[in-house]
Amino acid sequence: MMALSATNALKSKSINLWVVFEEVRQNGPLPRIRISDATGLSRQATSDIVEELIDMGFLRQEKTRVRQVGKPPVPIALNPKGAFSFGFHVDEGRLAYVEQNLLGEVIRGGDLAVARMDIEDVGELIKQQTISMIESTRFKKSHFLGIGLATPGPFGGSVIHPPHLAGWDGALLRDHLERNLEYPVVLANEGQCAITAEAYFGETASKYTDFVYISLGKGLGSASMIDRMAFGGAYGNAGEFGHTIVVPNGNKCVCGKQGCLETYASMTSLKRFLNSHGDPVQSFAELEARYSAENPIIAKWIQQAAEALRNGLSTLENLFEPETMMFGGDAPIWLIDALFQMVQPLYPSLRRADCARPRLIRSEFGADAMPRGAAYLPVLAHLNPRFSASSHRASLFSKPDGDSSDV
Repeated sequence: MMALSATNALKSKSINLWVVFEEVRQNGPLPRIRISDATGLSRQATSDIVEELIDMGFLRQEKTRVRQVGKPPVPIALNPKGAFSFGFHVDEGRLAYVEQNLLGEVIRGGDLAVARMDIEDVGELIKQQTISMIESTRFKKSHFLGIGLATPGPFGGSVIHPPHLAGWDGALLRDHLERNLEYPVVLANEGQCAITAEAYFGETASKYTDFVYISLGKGLGSASMIDRMAFGGAYGNAGEFGHTIVVPNGNKCVCGKQGCLETYASMTSLKRFLNSHGDPVQSFAELEARYSAENPIIAKWIQQAAEALRNGLSTLENLFEPETMMFGGDAPIWLIDALFQMVQPLYPSLRRADCARPRLIRSEFGADAMPRGAAYLPVLAHLNPRFSASSHRASLFSKPDGDSSDV
């Protein structure tokens, strides 16, 4: 996939807006001449695009601090007050939310208990939380870009469902919110939201343009960042890593197959393992609070899970040839740390032997990556033409009545 390149063609104005915005986001504050040099746009085209982004509220002029003869160049920077959005991560029994500015800074956030995983109940909870935050925000309400939604996938009537949420479809929640709120709602699965947060806001991942993210939670997912864009697949369901078969004729999976990876490496798998070994655990919260990697039963499970996961990581590395793979998710930190150590050394792959970059790295944000990445989806939908196209394609598929909406 090729990067978006700036062009002076009038029809590509939306691309130019994004290219200039990204240059300033990554390297600003920058004077206009530096933006022009970096993007390849003419001086006049750069000035026009910068002025439009300033008018939109996304960029601002900063005061120059350099004293010199004549008129000094004016630095251009992102405007943290120019736009804001909300991100929600929906999972069994829990709704995490953040309010986030254009710089990716979390203004506020929290968790709400979800009593029943019903589309209407969860939708009402998100609606009320959105209304409450809109009413009390410090931003201008006209600068609100919308809601980003991270939920387990797949979406769109797939025969596969999350292992702990039978019949769940995040696309139905998105549609419900769009009918009951006046704001845009953008949906992506948990892995795609997590990798978005890591890539745009993380210090570790900012070094990479092409990497893979592995998300360990109640299930097991993944996401691929290709040329600094999370790959969503044909219908937004890319990244169901947990449903790759690693043990032929192995454990039964909710998808109907046998030997799927997440039946060996996930919190659902660990909970089932504890129950089968006479140490019953009632909830995932209890699993996180009561246990550690030193527990003999858990240590035994980690050994088995690590071998299955090592096979899966080998597949990902050979398929995508990423600069690196990042391991994270919303599982307990002690569990992610233990598996991160146990899967290494990784199996040999086509990766170049002289590459100095690590093959596997730890996530920077952990569970916070999902609501933070979700909150950035409205920014991408508003500015990035590649994201808008892929998001629209997913929305067309997931609405059985043929109704569609651009996000």
